[in-house]
Amino acid sequence: MHSSLDFLKALERFTLESKLLACQKYSSRIMTCSMVDMEKAYTENIMPWEIEAFSAYSIVYNNDDAIEELDKDTFASMITLIRNYWHEGLSDAENNGVYHETFMMISALQQFPVQGLILPKLFRYHYFFTFENDKLDMKKVFADKMGVNYERLEKFAFIVFMCFSKEAQDKSPQQLLKDVLTKAFGDSNVLKLITIEKDEYRNQLSALYGENLVDQYYGLKVQYIYPFISDGNMIYVPSPYLIINAVTESMLNRITFQDDKLRRAFGKEVIESYLYRIISQLDTVTWVSQEIEYKVGKKKKLTSDVIAAESGKIVFYDSKAMSPSLKIRKFDEDEIKKDIEIYAGDIIQIYHQIENFMSGYFTLDKKYERDDIYGIVVVLEDVAVSRKKVYEKVISLLNAETSLVSEETTRYICSHIKILPLRQIEVMVLQNTSLVPSLVFQVDNPECWYDYTYGNSTVENGLIPIYEEYVNDLKTKISSEMT
Repeated sequence: MHSSLDFLKALERFTLESKLLACQKYSSRIMTCSMVDMEKAYTENIMPWEIEAFSAYSIVYNNDDAIEELDKDTFASMITLIRNYWHEGLSDAENNGVYHETFMMISALQQFPVQGLILPKLFRYHYFFTFENDKLDMKKVFADKMGVNYERLEKFAFIVFMCFSKEAQDKSPQQLLKDVLTKAFGDSNVLKLITIEKDEYRNQLSALYGENLVDQYYGLKVQYIYPFISDGNMIYVPSPYLIINAVTESMLNRITFQDDKLRRAFGKEVIESYLYRIISQLDTVTWVSQEIEYKVGKKKKLTSDVIAAESGKIVFYDSKAMSPSLKIRKFDEDEIKKDIEIYAGDIIQIYHQIENFMSGYFTLDKKYERDDIYGIVVVLEDVAVSRKKVYEKVISLLNAETSLVSEETTRYICSHIKILPLRQIEVMVLQNTSLVPSLVFQVDNPECWYDYTYGNSTVENGLIPIYEEYVNDLKTKISSEMT
């Protein structure tokens, strides 16, 4: 381990082309046609975040006069040095006894966004960006702000991801892949949206983090927004898998940038609708409702966004359009505390809804015992702060709000109300599999209460109809491009 990034200056010796092509080569090796394969990453001994850091620093330390070609051994050495860099924030966390929590948080922010199958993410954002109701027309908003319909972006992204994967390159004729990519790149309007000139890349990185190399190490990489990097008449794709991130969460951030009104409307209209649609199609769901209005005294209240009954249990789902800030990647203690308090408030909100139901302020399909009621705070993107600290904050806030919280109530909140990212809900629900068994299992296993995920993907239950239809339609469109 080492705590200096001075070694990065050596990147100035090598041509930009040789550096970025090395990134592309190893990125392709860890890609299948459907995902970034972490088993392949282990086999190749290179992680996606290491490639992303290398490509970012390759542009920061670029010298247009360089003529030396990057060789394999130097690339491997630089990747190892990047991997073994030790941030002083980790030393502080170690000294404060919270190393494992800090490491988990920062690692999750770096690594989770590119993991998992690409089709669920494309499906989610297809729903988001083509959503229409009497209050919000996201299809029009997207076309007005981006200049193209979202369907062109998702098709482009799927083709690029598939054709750049080593799996496709090993199985498909090279001329076919070349023809398909040439046709895709012919959509100049789409290409322009996800391409950035190398000097502008450096300017944007500087605008985010100044010249602070350490902040750039853990910070958001510009290629998450612009995975194609131009230099003269050349375009490089150092991490082809990032095309998916560029047309999904990064695109959402672009169209809602400095538009709080749109962001609020999006959270209220689109995310709530999406959650209801997918959960209502689960085979195991016997009753489902969107939010219910009720009164406590003269005050009007609303229940959680979605309430669903399964196997004699009831689950309150409350969606939050939350995503990590740049400060969280800088080990900013105030930001971490703020996010912990936000999560704690979200849990308390569901707890109060459950208590109001138990007090008879509103009714569901039938009566439920409290032990059969669960709650899930569904966040758009997880900040990955310590769940243990979140629950400690919940109890602290409840103690200040009312009288001393009993041990029984503490155990109930910790075992029955969870925070999960939307992608974790999708891992189960899109595969037509209930989360309830996992929720029930962990109740009597306190060592699981502070986990970040529950349940695993399945294949035996098929897919929910809305997702299956999307997958079939997209694959049909792609097949027509390849014939």
